[in-house]
Amino acid sequence: MTPNNEWKKVAASLITAVVFSFVCIISFFTLDGMSGGYALAFVSFFLAVSGIAVALLFVHRARVMDEILTGPVPLAHWIYPEEMARASAEREYRDYRERNRAMFIVIGGMLVLVALIFLLFVADGGLETGLFLLVFAVFLYLISRVAPGFERRRAMHAPHEAFIARTGIIYEGAVYPFRSFLMWRDGCSYRKADKKGPAMIIFSFSQLVGRFIIQPFDVTIPVPAGEEEKAIRIVQELCGEGPDDAR
Repeated sequence: MTPNNEWKKVAASLITAVVFSFVCIISFFTLDGMSGGYALAFVSFFLAVSGIAVALLFVHRARVMDEILTGPVPLAHWIYPEEMARASAEREYRDYRERNRAMFIVIGGMLVLVALIFLLFVADGGLETGLFLLVFAVFLYLISRVAPGFERRRAMHAPHEAFIARTGIIYEGAVYPFRSFLMWRDGCSYRKADKKGPAMIIFSFSQLVGRFIIQPFDVTIPVPAGEEEKAIRIVQELCGEGPDDAR
């Protein structure tokens, strides 16, 4: 049975928010404000608020996952053999690595730009704040490089199954709500089997990675042999695409 690990992510995000809230309070009350205390407190406050926002995101994901796992019979529940699941995990790993690279270029670039502004143009506390932002940018870079490997390892050991429901999908232990905070589904399509692999349902999503930056990504769910007609019906029901629209 696929476990719901999204609640653990909620707890981790809240712990992060508490840590940065503590740093914010310490910076505001114990450091000289004009020597970087106010700047460090502001940055810590921003990161604490971000931790709370991420926790709210995972709360919604956890609830959707609970609903799919414990609710009525889903539209589809497929279990995959080891070889098929391994090939899928490798494909998802490559896609995840590319998404992380794009996200870091945007977010890391903004952090470096702000850090340079503090280092070059802010006299009081600019050095401390700029260095803190640069260190945080390096931390994000390491996370962006390491996370795909951890995700691949997680997928390899996750239950090799997929759930498709009207509110979202669960694939290899990860949940993708069709609509949530900062992420939404754009559509779905059916791809016929070919020499490269089995038939697939491709769910297209978009996520907000910056104030005005939207990044698209796909979640590709393999269709077991003999389930092709069922997969086409699911695409018709969820996205209104018929067999003539299949790619």
